[in-house]
Amino acid sequence: MTRLFLIRHGNTVDEETKKVYKGRTDIPLSRTGILRIHGAAAFLSAFTLDRIYTSTLSRSIDSGRIIADSQGLDIEVASAFDEVDFGVWEGLSFEEIRERYPEEQRQWFKDPAIYPPPQGESFRNARKRSMGRLKKIIAEHSGQQIGIVAHAGILRIMIFALLDMRLHKLFRMDQGYGCINIIDVHKDGVVVADLLNFTYYKVAQDLPANR
Repeated sequence: MTRLFLIRHGNTVDEETKKVYKGRTDIPLSRTGILRIHGAAAFLSAFTLDRIYTSTLSRSIDSGRIIADSQGLDIEVASAFDEVDFGVWEGLSFEEIRERYPEEQRQWFKDPAIYPPPQGESFRNARKRSMGRLKKIIAEHSGQQIGIVAHAGILRIMIFALLDMRLHKLFRMDQGYGCINIIDVHKDGVVVADLLNFTYYKVAQDLPANR
């Protein structure tokens, strides 16, 4: 069994003013986000991670380094785990997008796999790039415990791909800041072992260790 810890980065500074679609925009962690990731790192100390990957964006890299430091590891940066490119929607709130791009937003919510934001990336393309790298990591680290620190959109996409679920149901899965998705990959299939949102600070003892 290979165990994946798919981790969302901590809160970012823009969340303290207005919630927007960040996408590829490089927005740093807030103090709250740093504290939240330290909480995630404390939880993960119950496990021995063998490798930690992050996206190329600073909120992911800085979150990954906090976790890696607690594990005595370095991080490996991979652009395949960058957030979905939201095109002209980046920096806009949900309400602003609804006002300026009502039809495009309607199509995107209907099926984001094939309808990208204007000048942005389809979820189908994001699935192809992220899963291509993830499958290589699983093959290279068979039997190990791997952390991947990334973003809400790309994490949802990878989880749905691992479970062979259609992407148009994507928004039914929440991915809070600092959440940890624990997924066990077996030869005969994939099992979601747990989804931890650190609003609740679930204890590590609830989940059997890989070793």
